[in-house]
Amino acid sequence: MSTDTTDPLAVAEAMMKERRDTVKSLTKLAGEKTALQAKVAEIEKQEAGAYELALASGWSQSELKKMGFTRKSGPRKSKTKADTSASVTPINGQEVSA
Repeated sequence: MSTDTTDPLAVAEAMMKERRDTVKSLTKLAGEKTALQAKVAEIEKQEAGAYELALASGWSQSELKKMGFTRKSGPRKSKTKADTSASVTPINGQEVSA
């Protein structure tokens, strides 16, 4: 595209096109990054499930660690049942089991 340097609007439009093109590149990369981050999150979720399955099938954490597999941070499945009893705190501040 030939730009007439005597027309200030033509010069401004040419300069703006270059700037828009750089933003288009950033926008495209941001979209790709978001898609990849979503894919990584899904794979990490699957990996956590596979790790729990390995534990359930008899592998120990130390054995899995020796093979290079570690539990990622996050919620862990409890081997013991959670306390399901409720407690109520009355107005006088003394806790009472329900």
